Amino acid sequence: MLQSYRSLRSICVSIYGLALGLLCIGFPASVSAAPDDHKYATVPFTYVDNRMMIDCMINGQGPFVMIVDTGDPVISITPETAKRLAVTVREAGTATGAGNKSVKTGSTTLGTLSIGALSFKNADAEVIDLTEIRTKLHFSHLDGIIGYPILKQFATFVNVDDGEISFATTRPAIPTNATNTTFTGVLPVIAARIEGIATTVLVDAGDRSSLTLFTPFAKQHAFYVRYPSNRNIITGFGIGGPIYADVFTLPSLDVLGTHITGVVTRASRQTGGAFAGTDQGGSIGTGILKRFNIVYDYPHHTIIAWPSKYFKTPDHFVPPESTGVTYRPLDQS
Repeated sequence: MLQSYRSLRSICVSIYGLALGLLCIGFPASVSAAPDDHKYATVPFTYVDNRMMIDCMINGQGPFVMIVDTGDPVISITPETAKRLAVTVREAGTATGAGNKSVKTGSTTLGTLSIGALSFKNADAEVIDLTEIRTKLHFSHLDGIIGYPILKQFATFVNVDDGEISFATTRPAIPTNATNTTFTGVLPVIAARIEGIATTVLVDAGDRSSLTLFTPFAKQHAFYVRYPSNRNIITGFGIGGPIYADVFTLPSLDVLGTHITGVVTRASRQTGGAFAGTDQGGSIGTGILKRFNIVYDYPHHTIIAWPSKYFKTPDHFVPPESTGVTYRPLDQS
């Protein structure tokens, strides 16, 4: 979710019973993003700062570079993209994200949004400034985000081994070693065990980290003092500003039907924004997700996963370059 959870426009609504305790979103009157003609597309993706980036066409123009984000409930474009498209932008209040501050947002309607052979008509989109994220996390291009209104229609296959994403109405061939995990909500929430503690986590392909512990969970279970850590450092940038957290190596995580050890984890130190007020234990980001080839089967609320070529790659923390922070995993100061 680009480390940013949308919340608080002028009206707050419950989203399909999602018990995140952190999402309070006012959607446009309708979310129209039904595919036109084709029902299948496969496109290449690249990782930039541990996010999956694809090319899209909007209103016949582009390509525009967009993040594919399971942790975003909307389609988003930047003000620069809106200006290039010459679309009308309506005021839409404010949004809070992983940072402590709120930001102004707008809304618009995209005549067509095309991903490979798929084309979506009259797609409602949020207009939000991603300049701080783009510049401080060193994206050469960042024009917007592909979220739930597109993903909800498909069994989206992230083929990490081949660097491709497929959007289809049926599942691909599934290997025998795959695991099935049921999820709930608009944003996928699944069961997990964090160092043996049963909880639920958000599956967030927009999070650059491996595992983020949200502030209430980290406090309740004393994760700030459990392990040697880098304390209260900047671990990223989201909507609303920098993301402060303690960073340490977690001995064990059970998620997606798999036991994983040595997971570099950040325990949020945020006092405001999304990470500071939720019942979920945390979120798993691309640092974990890229270890798997994954099918996000939204129509059946199921995540199917099996090991990718990165499955045995040792985990490590890469701080945002602009912070000048060097990770010292045994620092106890």
